[in-house]
Amino acid sequence: MDRYVRELDTAMRSRWPHSELYVFGHIADGNLHIFAAPGGQDAARTAECYRLMHEPLPMLGGSMAAEHGIGRQKVGFLHYARTANELALMRTLKRALDPKNTLNPGRVLDAATLRPPAT
Repeated sequence: MDRYVRELDTAMRSRWPHSELYVFGHIADGNLHIFAAPGGQDAARTAECYRLMHEPLPMLGGSMAAEHGIGRQKVGFLHYARTANELALMRTLKRALDPKNTLNPGRVLDAATLRPPAT
């Protein structure tokens, strides 16, 4: 975890010298809470910051969320934490348990991807 945090901080500072990174967590279960401020509020900078945070996680055996889910801002980065098979299973379960897509529509799984596969 220490190496991940140091490399994230280095990557952020190389792009945005005035960026700030705050990390705390739960040592016993290996969770980190990351608050990253890339030094600006524009959408492209925020997306790049999220990419920097999430891209290394599969290689490290980590994921983007634990007890709180992924949230709306990070849903576009779910593919870093879940395999294609896991995402397909999520869609299958969502279709089976919520066929009308009335429970949190579009929050995690896009409605277009919830249609049953063509046969």
